[in-house]
Amino acid sequence: MNSSLRQDILARLQRDYDAQERGAYLQKVRCPSCGKREAYIAADAPWMLKCGRENNCGEQLHVKSLFPELFESWSERYAPRPGQPAHEAPASATPVADGYLRDGRGFDLERIQGWYTQESYWKPQIGGTATVRFPLPGGAYWERLLDKPERFGKQKANFVGRFKGQWWCPPVFTAADLVEAGEVWIVEGIFDAIALYHHGIAAVSAMSCSNYPDAALEQLADAAHQAGTSRPTLVWALDGNRAGQRATTKWVERARAAGWECKAAQIHGGKHDWNDAHQRGELTEQHLATYRHHGALLLAPTAMAKALIMYRRSERREFWFEFKRQLWWWKLDMDAFDRSVRAEGADGGDQQQLDPVLRDAALEQAGNVKRICTCYPTALYYQANSVTDESWYYYRVEFPDGRPPVKNTFSGGQLASASEYKKRLLGVAPGAVWTGTSQQLDTLLQDQIGNIKTVETIDYIGYSKEHGAYVFGDLAVAGGKLHKINSEDFFELGPRKQLKTLSQSVVLHINPDRQAYQTDWTRQLMGAFGTKGVTALAYWLGSLLAEQIRADMGSYPFLEIVGEAGAGKSTLIEFLWKLVGRRDYEGFDPSKATMPARSRNFAQVSNLPVVLIESDRDQGDGAKQKQFDWDELKTAFNGRSIRARGVKNSGNDTYEPPFRGSIVISQNAAVQAGEAIQTRICHLTFTREGQNQQTKALAEAMEKAELEQVSQFVLDVATREAQLLELITQRGRHYANQLAEDPDIKVLRIAKCHGQLMALVDCLGPNGLGLYPAQVIDMTKGLVLQMARERQQSINADHPLVAEFWEAFDYLEGLSEEPLLNHYGKGAEQIAINLKDFERRCADYKLRVPEIRELKRYLRSSKTRKFVDANRTVRSQIRLGNASVKCWIFQA
Repeated sequence: MNSSLRQDILARLQRDYDAQERGAYLQKVRCPSCGKREAYIAADAPWMLKCGRENNCGEQLHVKSLFPELFESWSERYAPRPGQPAHEAPASATPVADGYLRDGRGFDLERIQGWYTQESYWKPQIGGTATVRFPLPGGAYWERLLDKPERFGKQKANFVGRFKGQWWCPPVFTAADLVEAGEVWIVEGIFDAIALYHHGIAAVSAMSCSNYPDAALEQLADAAHQAGTSRPTLVWALDGNRAGQRATTKWVERARAAGWECKAAQIHGGKHDWNDAHQRGELTEQHLATYRHHGALLLAPTAMAKALIMYRRSERREFWFEFKRQLWWWKLDMDAFDRSVRAEGADGGDQQQLDPVLRDAALEQAGNVKRICTCYPTALYYQANSVTDESWYYYRVEFPDGRPPVKNTFSGGQLASASEYKKRLLGVAPGAVWTGTSQQLDTLLQDQIGNIKTVETIDYIGYSKEHGAYVFGDLAVAGGKLHKINSEDFFELGPRKQLKTLSQSVVLHINPDRQAYQTDWTRQLMGAFGTKGVTALAYWLGSLLAEQIRADMGSYPFLEIVGEAGAGKSTLIEFLWKLVGRRDYEGFDPSKATMPARSRNFAQVSNLPVVLIESDRDQGDGAKQKQFDWDELKTAFNGRSIRARGVKNSGNDTYEPPFRGSIVISQNAAVQAGEAIQTRICHLTFTREGQNQQTKALAEAMEKAELEQVSQFVLDVATREAQLLELITQRGRHYANQLAEDPDIKVLRIAKCHGQLMALVDCLGPNGLGLYPAQVIDMTKGLVLQMARERQQSINADHPLVAEFWEAFDYLEGLSEEPLLNHYGKGAEQIAINLKDFERRCADYKLRVPEIRELKRYLRSSKTRKFVDANRTVRSQIRLGNASVKCWIFQA
């Protein structure tokens, strides 16, 4: 092993898994699978990490799966460096290829010297990489990309030339050598063939499971004919996935028709190939016997033949098995077996002493094979929702007619009896019928779910703080890396980090192809909405980091987008939703939603906005107005629960999900609420002023933008999470302190909220995502400063109901030299008003009376005349005899 690679691996094991170096081994390593500190690894060649809990775990992991980043860029580690001393420079002409094949593939370079060359590959807009190249028949070649191959998407290798009908054969083998070997293993990859060669097996590479090497087989047949001997046996050892299995059965049938004797070998499960088995030390004679057994099962022509192969290996008298995507049951009748053996004149006491031909014939007569299910259900993993105390087993159901498999959940109750299992199977898989017994179902479940893996779940979409990962439908981002959902519908984010979301309410369609990302929308947004549109975009970016911002700074502000009809609010918000992959959506109206519906809307997303639209109603429409109270949102500012509900059980448990997103309010009129809510809001007002044909065209272009071209924005933010958060936390505090020193801003919360927004604006500039130049960023921060000052002014002003009250008071008091409403009289230092008198006087002069019940809520916050007391008894200067009157008292 390369010394620098070894040191890096040991350092990572000690740092990430608490390994302790003791002699020839690193011990007390925390097992990535079970979490116990009982794993160990060799110190001189730390390749395979093994868990010492053989019965309970026994996991074996190659360090490549633990630290893939150490095996990404081979040129950085092995290529000669400029100015490197001569004695340190690599002696080989292929140092990078050598390092990759030795340390990345586990090959002995002396065995394969001269088989390959080190080359390079270049792709426009991506860059170049070193490659290891192998020549193919007919002048073609295959090369593996070595340096950060994920840059090239699904392309991990490069083919040049035609290889159809041919195979790659290790150069040490001639056709005569293959004939003499007696068996030729046909695998998919060149590295698989080299791995088997290291263990004394004559193997060739077909390059792909879809390539039938007919030309190469003809040459092999000619060599056998010239040698005057029989053809060698072909062992088809393609990959163990579905494609490899289908190709194996197809090519075996074709090869047998051409006169070849065929067998098969399979690594069960399809997760490892032959090179993996070589590196894991799993190509011993015992392992090879297992692989041949699985190959024989794959080629079994009938259910009975497959059952007999399984019985010979395990000698279980009853068991279930899969054949052609259906479930079957084998049962051996021992009395019938003994009768069959005795009929041939033998003793049936010990099966191993019988003649194999006689034994197989007796087993076939005495064995009973019965189909118990018309499909093949497989339990993939266990998932649970700890909050609701619900759990499910996630199943894949495959069909014999080639239909795409169905995946769905089965609860514990549905697996408890054959009748319930049959009902559920009929419900999720069309045409699937279970005909087995409860005892057969119990046996099946013991084998399938006895040691089943567990996948953690979240009941929302977006960012999971506990896992440090974004989950967006079929994509996830963790640690700055993009992960696609696997074939079993969950994300493998690393050792012991298997995650999926149970939420199906919010559907995001995000295009992971960065080449399709177009940033013309940034110019369109600025042209159509100016710096206000850029400010809204900055807040939207911050929404994707809201959980992290609240964790570091304690809170995240709300955004209010208001303005007259036709100002473009809906166009702007619907486009911002496209940036995170949500199509044709603006928000929901909380006034039309029930309390449970509102609480679920708030709880179903994380690090995504919750947009409240059209919540404003005519202030006199009491019934509808009272359905939604803006004060409900206070706790959302700090990420605390908006609503609690009882858990459906016999205890006292409650469910209070934290608020994980951000709040955007969009309506025609500004929010009318108390100071506590007003100081949490960053306010943007949009008008029709300045609209023209050019801005109309730009807005229409935004409306026509396709998700496939703009949804990469959310991935840009998620993959640069650490960089953006560092910028926000540093500058957010700096700007907040600056605003707090502004003489026009008195409330520290206003300074903090708008300081965070200014830092988010910086994230759009050259130091962040680079979407806007510094000039636009400075203009936008100037707008945010003005927003903060205007917010302070709005806080200083009275609530509109209170302002309307004082306007009516001043009007009525000005009608006469004598006081009409102030029971302390004119010129007094305080004002005493009886609200019933106020209501009567307004009616007398046909003035609009503010709704008294609502008015009482806001009079205590009066600022122009400061509130002193409510319902104080005073001696009236208006009524006869200075009668006592209950009044509200204010400073004059």
